Amino acid sequence: PPPPPNRSECLGSRSAGNPNNLPDGCFCHEGFTGHDCSLRVCPAGKAWADPASGNQTAHADGTECSGMGKCDRKLGQCVCRAGFEGAACHRLTCPTGANSLGIAETCSGHGRCMNMLEVGAYVDYDTYYTSVAYSNWDADMSTGCVCDKEWEGFDCADRKCPWGMDPEVSGWVDEIQLLDCTCHSPCTGGITLEYRGQSTRLLPHNAGENAVETALKELPTIEDVHVSIGGGNGKVCSHDGSVTQVTFLRDLSRQSAYRTLGVNSTYLTTAGTKSAAVVAGGGASTINTGLNSVVSTKVMLECSGRGTCNAGNSNTGECTCYGGYHASDKRNQYPTKEHNYKDCGYERLDYNWTMGGFPDITCPIVAPQWGGSASICGGVGTCANKVCTCNAGYEGGACEWLSCPQGTAWWDRPTAPTVGHALAKCSNRGKCYRKTGLCACEELFADSATCSVMGCAKNESYVCGDKGVCMTMNKLATYATTAQGEATDYNYYKSYSTWDANKIQGCYCRKSMSAGSYDWLYTDLADGGYYTTTFNTYRGYYGRTHTDQIGYDCSLMECPRGDNPDTPGVNEIQRIHCSAMAGGFYLRFRQNTSEFINWFDPAPVVEQKIEKIISIGNVTVSFTNDTLSSTGGHGSGKGICNASYADIEFFSELGDLPPLTVYGSTLQGKKGWQAAIPKINITELQAGTRENVECSAHGYCNEDIGMCTCDNGYFSSDGQGGLGHRGDCGFKYSETQAFLPVEEGE
Repeated sequence: PPPPPNRSECLGSRSAGNPNNLPDGCFCHEGFTGHDCSLRVCPAGKAWADPASGNQTAHADGTECSGMGKCDRKLGQCVCRAGFEGAACHRLTCPTGANSLGIAETCSGHGRCMNMLEVGAYVDYDTYYTSVAYSNWDADMSTGCVCDKEWEGFDCADRKCPWGMDPEVSGWVDEIQLLDCTCHSPCTGGITLEYRGQSTRLLPHNAGENAVETALKELPTIEDVHVSIGGGNGKVCSHDGSVTQVTFLRDLSRQSAYRTLGVNSTYLTTAGTKSAAVVAGGGASTINTGLNSVVSTKVMLECSGRGTCNAGNSNTGECTCYGGYHASDKRNQYPTKEHNYKDCGYERLDYNWTMGGFPDITCPIVAPQWGGSASICGGVGTCANKVCTCNAGYEGGACEWLSCPQGTAWWDRPTAPTVGHALAKCSNRGKCYRKTGLCACEELFADSATCSVMGCAKNESYVCGDKGVCMTMNKLATYATTAQGEATDYNYYKSYSTWDANKIQGCYCRKSMSAGSYDWLYTDLADGGYYTTTFNTYRGYYGRTHTDQIGYDCSLMECPRGDNPDTPGVNEIQRIHCSAMAGGFYLRFRQNTSEFINWFDPAPVVEQKIEKIISIGNVTVSFTNDTLSSTGGHGSGKGICNASYADIEFFSELGDLPPLTVYGSTLQGKKGWQAAIPKINITELQAGTRENVECSAHGYCNEDIGMCTCDNGYFSSDGQGGLGHRGDCGFKYSETQAFLPVEEGE
């Protein structure tokens, strides 16, 4: 028959006279899934929280909804957990805040949302000068705000205050850079100068000091410079060489380190020799070797270190100057009409420094913003050389603020391809209230005082819906298993690439073994706690309907899995060879251990003890060479270590299974046996090939209740194709006769 439109291509074909030659299954078109291709696939990305898949390896790619959303199978769309966004829930939602109109907006309407990859590549020649190609697992997942020039804070909601030089720090020097330019006569054309990504208009080769200075001041990245030219009759480029000295009087950037001017001499033409180069960093001119460039010693501080920014959390972007200080011209002089920066960078000459009972004290005397009376350095710092050194937990030029705690940043600008996430106040995911020294964390990160831990999802007001345990990535790694369900020794600890080891948390949902519910010791699963938590995983009236809780909040349930009755397969058989005359051993399967098995236990007893392992449901145990009694003599009740071998066939655990392993053996052989001869070993006699698929590939899984709705003609099986209580749609009615539709014209 033709496939359902845009859904599937059914495998197999109808043979003449054989209406029951049904297809084995459906090969779904891209974007569709389910046993009949009636469901839609949701977008996938890297998992936010998952057990490690190798040492220092996690965040598996191809995870539907990135493990932080629920898939709407009708629409093929992810419904993301709060705090995550994107088609695959693969991005953290950028911080939001009130914009100038009081309306909530991304980055408060005063910045741009960028991921780590984008901010690493971003260059604005103000704060970010060079690009970094960030390549860690979270490159396109961790997001944050790059604020506009007048704004700051993790959400760009805080106004910046002016920055300037501390007027009590003397001896600073200006940045001086030198331009060496030679152009042999006849010379035509000119040069352009560049600073922090902005270029001047073309300067003629014979431009003088005023023309060069004016052109530089026209750049939006330069505040104020002074230009002087030595040699060449005052021309910027000359036959014998000119040295142009550029002195930076004031700068727009908060950063103390100046960028080096650039020069482009492409448009400078001559029949002879030409050269143009900028000298900085203390180097000497190549034309006038007695003239050196100078490195600035100016240090820029908020409110020049002599005022309080946004006093009382006013968010005006204004400095409230300490007593004795005033706005400056950004060179520690009284402000002019042209240069008034309101930065508290001028020391008032008319101030009475002995007032208030504090004789000849030059450190600030202010009342702390967090409360209390006025005192030197807020009473929580020491004064030396006119500068307050604050005690731990306090900050500000007068120690007037309380410090907020720091944590590993969720987002910041990387410094190398695999290096980012430095320490930041409130981990860059919360607002720092300096009057209290506390962080107001976003809801997703509210589980710690530093906003440094991603909380687990809640369901019905309970963490993980009270159906799982909240674990860090470091802890989740200890519960990693192979594809066959065997435990691993993988680890995931903090490093540059695994910065999230103790920060990201996820729900480790209740797990069901084959046979039923079981207990988890709470102390084994999380830090603290001294009680046992019983996790009931029973799903319904089927005796074997016990399945895992799933979902980022453990609110969903897996459906029973079983063998497809329309495909052939065999059970797993494992063989035990044991030779001993005393002692015994334990058997382990998928991290669970049997009762002690004696060397003389007969097949029915061994079978009973194996079936008591909670990760095993139904097996049969058979001995070959039935010649020894349960006490070691000859007879029908042989012991496991006196038979030639014991075969264990698995009926409830399907597929290629991990091997049983021996644990705690006390077996002893006959006297005189070589010690090196193994007394017991286990091999795989027959690999299981029965599928272990959801609803046996013949039903629809309702994850809300963890039960299968089977196709017509199929019902719950016993795992072997017979009618049973597995709840898996693995039983096919023998009396059911299915007919294929007849196409038109047949």
